[in-house]
Amino acid sequence: MSKIEEVLATIALSEGCVLKKSSTNKVIPRGLPLDVEYFYTHYDSVDFYLDEPFGIRIVTLGEVIPTNKVLYPEGDVIWEELEGDISNDWYLIAESEQVGQYISIDLDSNYLGQCYDSYIDIHAVTGEAMVIAQSFTELLERLCQSKGEQWYWATGDFISYGDAYEDREE
Repeated sequence: MSKIEEVLATIALSEGCVLKKSSTNKVIPRGLPLDVEYFYTHYDSVDFYLDEPFGIRIVTLGEVIPTNKVLYPEGDVIWEELEGDISNDWYLIAESEQVGQYISIDLDSNYLGQCYDSYIDIHAVTGEAMVIAQSFTELLERLCQSKGEQWYWATGDFISYGDAYEDREE
């Protein structure tokens, strides 16, 4: 059993988590990390502890769109600032819309699968764009373990992977 399969099996058995199996065949776009491709081939989404203060949902495949488009209205002045920015390769992978918490996954081939804290006030801000998982599988595992009690990357025992903008040229 692969790591993604193990994590999904744990999620399926976890009280407070709802793993929604895919009921239709989907066309999976190219360029996704393999664990993301596996997930969307077999499942539609996951609800993690939505009754808890820090519940969050893995979005459906149709909602995996550029996070910038989710957070910033078309024509907003921010689009000039974001021209050529690395955040243009970040796609929405999880949301808790009511509290403005979003998680992005990087689809740039050099950083494929890294996940970022895209809280509405800090998304695409140099020095604030924390790498919170090195893969989608790690993100799923940590969200399940958090039990919706707090954002796992905001705990004192989370070892940071750094900022998404570190050592990158825009």
